[in-house]
Amino acid sequence: MTDRNDLVERLDLIRRDIAELAEQVEAGEVDEATAERLRAGYEEELAEVEERLSALPEDAETVGPVDEPVEESPRVGASPKRVLIGAGILLAAFTAVLVMVTTSADRTPTQPAAAGTMPQSADFAEMEQAVAANPDVIGMRMALADLYFEHQDYSNALNHYLTILDQNPTPEEASHALARVGWLAYATEQNDAAVNYLNQALEMNPDNLEAKLFLGAVDFYGLGDAESAIPLFEEVLAQPDLPPSLRSEVEAALDEARTAAGS
Repeated sequence: MTDRNDLVERLDLIRRDIAELAEQVEAGEVDEATAERLRAGYEEELAEVEERLSALPEDAETVGPVDEPVEESPRVGASPKRVLIGAGILLAAFTAVLVMVTTSADRTPTQPAAAGTMPQSADFAEMEQAVAANPDVIGMRMALADLYFEHQDYSNALNHYLTILDQNPTPEEASHALARVGWLAYATEQNDAAVNYLNQALEMNPDNLEAKLFLGAVDFYGLGDAESAIPLFEEVLAQPDLPPSLRSEVEAALDEARTAAGS
């Protein structure tokens, strides 16, 4: 059974997304064509959640053992600007460069290459139709989730990543999805949930470079734990084929962390 509070919270997030989108359009940050696509997705999701909420009995509550806390779910969908609070421009560089790395043809061995990858120029609606027609093709769904992530449509990205995690993915696919979910949790200021997902990602694939970098960023910029972040940044820098643009950003982060730790 679904918790009524979760659905109510989800409704609030979607409505905030719609309001933020209007502000971004007015400020010239998002073009109208992109806004229409995003708005349609938000409104479709809003209608779905409202329908699920209306179907619940009035006394619907969270199901689970009384003595066990319910696992916190990442509240995804807020403006990506929140990622930068307290972290500076560096985190924007992390995300931008990592998207480039994980979607480039020169994918490093630690980045899972998704079978059935679709061209980024494809229309989102067409891609959604293709995924719906091939629901068990994880590589195709991953490509779409990654593209949503790249375009900062975090709500749709999250939905697809969570679906992948329910589809018996390979360890590499699960690790990639978990790392992205972890970053989205951090983007909505849920640092503990982010660390949990990122640790799971590294358990599934200890070589996941992106998960290490994300975890280092969350530890340092989210939790203020420079000492935990330092070895993670060092592991990322030990990757021999790290793109120069990313290397310079990680080196800067490492310097900041060492200064903060007094080392």
